[in-house]
Amino acid sequence: MREPLVAAPPPPYGAPPLAHAPLAGPADFAAPHRVLPPAERSRRIAIGVSVVAIAFSLGCGYCGRRAFALRDAAPDELMPWLFACLLLLLVALLLRMVAAICEILWLERTWSNLPETLRKVGPIRDVSSAMAIAVSFLPGVAWVWKLGLVVAIADGFETVRGHVRFSAPVPKRLGMAAVIVGWIPGLNVYVAPFLWEMFATRIDTCVRQIIATQPGSGA
Repeated sequence: MREPLVAAPPPPYGAPPLAHAPLAGPADFAAPHRVLPPAERSRRIAIGVSVVAIAFSLGCGYCGRRAFALRDAAPDELMPWLFACLLLLLVALLLRMVAAICEILWLERTWSNLPETLRKVGPIRDVSSAMAIAVSFLPGVAWVWKLGLVVAIADGFETVRGHVRFSAPVPKRLGMAAVIVGWIPGLNVYVAPFLWEMFATRIDTCVRQIIATQPGSGA
């Protein structure tokens, strides 16, 4: 069986350069990359804020039903319930925006923990952390972009598993479901945040196990 190609050591200082560049092998894949701790604080803030947003949205629904029941009543009876409904809806939307920003911060840290050769979204290669965040704020495109990031993260960690052994499963389908459910009105408030929390928690487990294999981790 043919032996795998590995990178040759650099020539001594002052020696003439090699005629041909050495071929990279598995040893070059993960050696220079250092994995950072996961952004657990951002993840926890996201789920906490999402729970509060659910409470406000439930209050909005209650006030909305009261306003509908009083639709034929005098304005002084109808307007307080209608105003409360709109105010609670606004607060719920703002809280979901805060949660979405925290999710993006978690994505940025997780994305930076992939080797640079694996940071590609579909046909787009060499996607930096700054680009991953910037595109996430573009209206319309952000929904599909987030799905692409989730797929790329899951595929990237599966590729890393071939070089750095860790036992935690990579929940690719769960991450895709969390993003797709987030496209559906209603479910994006009551279901998607919990699916995302399950996905992010399992990815963080993978990251912690990878960190445990790094030199100087104390594991």
